[in-house]
Amino acid sequence: MSPRGCPAGIGDNRIAKRKGLVFVPFLFHCLGKYIFSLLFFLKGEKMKLTRRHIWIFLTVLIFAAIVWFIAVQWDKLASLFRMLILGVIIAYIFTPLCDILERKMARIWAITVIVLTLVALMTLIALFFLPRVADEIMELVERFPVLMESIRDVLSNIQAGMDTMGIPDGIQDSINAYSSTFQEKATRFIMNFLDRSVIGVSSLPSLFMGFVLGFYFLKDREYFARVLTNIIPIRSRRTIVLVASQINHILHCFIRGEVFTAAVVGALATTAYLIIGLPYALLLGFLAALFEFIPYFGPWIGAAPALILAYLAGPGKFLWSVVAILLIQQLENVFISPKILGNVVSLHPVYIILALWTGGQFFGIAGMFLAVPAVLILRVIIKHIYLSIVAIK
Repeated sequence: MSPRGCPAGIGDNRIAKRKGLVFVPFLFHCLGKYIFSLLFFLKGEKMKLTRRHIWIFLTVLIFAAIVWFIAVQWDKLASLFRMLILGVIIAYIFTPLCDILERKMARIWAITVIVLTLVALMTLIALFFLPRVADEIMELVERFPVLMESIRDVLSNIQAGMDTMGIPDGIQDSINAYSSTFQEKATRFIMNFLDRSVIGVSSLPSLFMGFVLGFYFLKDREYFARVLTNIIPIRSRRTIVLVASQINHILHCFIRGEVFTAAVVGALATTAYLIIGLPYALLLGFLAALFEFIPYFGPWIGAAPALILAYLAGPGKFLWSVVAILLIQQLENVFISPKILGNVVSLHPVYIILALWTGGQFFGIAGMFLAVPAVLILRVIIKHIYLSIVAIK
């Protein structure tokens, strides 16, 4: 028996484990002290080392090693980060709904209702919506050369009209250069879209794991919030928690408003295109809803394919499509966005345009989608930094 009454071997193992846990920080302490001493010896300086200096240096060293490892192994770790990000997004989006349901039932049952509703909705989409959209995409791919030939004929007619009107040769050359590369760019865009669709289907296991992680993040969100809070230094904890709560409020209002607006615009656009008789109405309505998340330019980018197809279908359908798109945009700008978003965004158009351009230049179309939320977060952070500086003065 060990001195504490434990069976022989168990107490020794515990002591050995405790000694091992103590040895690791001691090893870091010696390593940091040696490196610090070497650095200041090379500089010919003397400095009194403290445990705080050593731990700061080791923390930075370990953080740099982790960043280096992630950068080197990014191809293998990318799917893991995507699952984590998807889980966090799912938990973040459904937290308000879960809080409402928890007033009537236990949390586990509230989450079960959300999951079952989400599964039912995704099943309905997979059974009725996705096959129709997939058929429209395949039909569009098959008809794409014919559509491009029609567009080239339209551009040729425009060029002939420019010759008749005496437009300068420089402008005509620019238009001809653009028309010659238009088919190549459009083909590349559609092929990239199809490739990403195939990648999305092939990553279904990662999507499933992301939903599982989201379930646990949603179920134990107080625990994870407490873990993140404990990581923050006590001196800065109150300020950071205040900033995080403000960012959380703004993002919740922004995401909720944008999702509702996109759903309404997509439904209205799909209904209008079906009434007008445009081909690929579901696909065009989905694009209208998707690009609604990009302010200012997004609605017109989403409407461009519908206008092109309507123009090729005939002047009557083109005219009605223009009227429908203008009415939908006016309905959104006058009634939907002010009521739903209110003063949550309240960014000057110059800031939004610069953010969209910067996001598009560095991160492509994904950067344009994330530009406005990033600016909203930066605005809260910069405001608190400014107030802190003013308070110090």
